[in-house]
Amino acid sequence: EDSGGLASKAAAAHRRFASYEGDLSSLLNVFNAWKKEAMYTRSGNPRKKKKVNKGKGSFAKMMHGDWCGQNFINGRALMRAHDVRSQLSDLCSRLRMDINSSCGSEMATFYKCICAGLFLQVATRLPTHLESEGKKKSRSGRAGIIPSRGHYKTKIGGKLVSVHPTSFMFGRNPAPKCVVYTDLLYTTKLYIRQVTQIREDWLKDIAPHIFDLEN
Repeated sequence: EDSGGLASKAAAAHRRFASYEGDLSSLLNVFNAWKKEAMYTRSGNPRKKKKVNKGKGSFAKMMHGDWCGQNFINGRALMRAHDVRSQLSDLCSRLRMDINSSCGSEMATFYKCICAGLFLQVATRLPTHLESEGKKKSRSGRAGIIPSRGHYKTKIGGKLVSVHPTSFMFGRNPAPKCVVYTDLLYTTKLYIRQVTQIREDWLKDIAPHIFDLEN
């Protein structure tokens, strides 16, 4: 099958994992779906399915490789995420931390944790030419503010960057005002990848020694 057809199938398969807030919460959706729907073992028959009791009925969990193939997910990356999570759980247990505690459905807590871990990699949306002109004309009551679509400036370093086309945030309208990212990639221009929306006012609380939004 041609690469274009496979790309379309992959995009369709990934759509169910997409989070409006960005890539890291989308990856969390992938991991949670994998834990629920797939069976990960390091040995055994890779084609075999296992019946799992759940409530009144049961469902067949797919083997890891089959699930990843069906959903166009990198199986090795998921295995690595599983192993790293297990290692972190062991470390937390040794420190007598409650590894069962979770933000659960309180996703604001999840995004604040992301912000706390990536506060050095923050970018804010740039106004377009029309947005700037709209602000100048606002006194006369002539509205014309159009938000920028994926063009940002890093808080630290002042680099002009764009959201990478592979990001779930690419082309989002309206584009978020403030994001964190995990990677910078330079091709024809500088891109940010693994982009997730945050609130800019969190930065002062998380890193007051760096960000002072009042000044």
